[in-house]
Amino acid sequence: MDKLKSALALALIMLTVVVATGLMIQTPPLALGSPTGFLNAPAGFTETPTDVPTSTPTDTPVPTSTDVPTPTPTDTPVPTLTLTPTPTPTSTPPPTSTDAPPPLPPAEPTATPELALAGPRIIKRVNLEQGQVGDVVVFTIEIINPNPVSIGNVVVGDALSPLADYLGASVPRGTFNYDPNTHAWTLLLDAMGPNEQLVFTITVRINERARSPNALLNTAVLTSSHGVTQSNTTHTLIVPKHLPGTGRR
Repeated sequence: MDKLKSALALALIMLTVVVATGLMIQTPPLALGSPTGFLNAPAGFTETPTDVPTSTPTDTPVPTSTDVPTPTPTDTPVPTLTLTPTPTPTSTPPPTSTDAPPPLPPAEPTATPELALAGPRIIKRVNLEQGQVGDVVVFTIEIINPNPVSIGNVVVGDALSPLADYLGASVPRGTFNYDPNTHAWTLLLDAMGPNEQLVFTITVRINERARSPNALLNTAVLTSSHGVTQSNTTHTLIVPKHLPGTGRR
């Protein structure tokens, strides 16, 4: 029994310590039917086990610290980042200098090529190859400017043979003069237009001074700004009045 009491006392001390420290440790009482009691019982003693109420330990609430309510964080709206397009920098060209460029050296005058002009032409024809005293002879003079530009200072002249007397002239334009002392005629045309052609006539009569064998020879001369041009020479043979077998008198 002393051992039992000692055990009980030890258990009570432990229980007191546990309760003092707040630990809820329950040590069940030693039942009479426990092996220890059975060992200490007299011989031939039968112990009827008595149900020992099991004490249900009451949980002693452990004081809990007063929880400070954690403030619920208010969702602060996160600002939406709007990307503003950055304008592409435009390169500004450097200012153009307004200084006038240095003057160019004067261009060398270009020589205008001279137009190669052909000389004006003069053609002279006669209506008779043979003539007698008293016959009328007509000279036809044609003047041609073959150039695509005008020629100026055009003058045509001729000295008639003393074997013929001047009767008259037919000219389309210009100023015509005849000198009876020199038997020379002159036609002043001034200018002839591009590719212009001009035809005029001189009429004469074979006079008494014409004796066979003689001939009327005439060459007209044309002067202009392009130079001097002579016509072909016409030839009219003077024949006797009575030629055997010719029928001419």
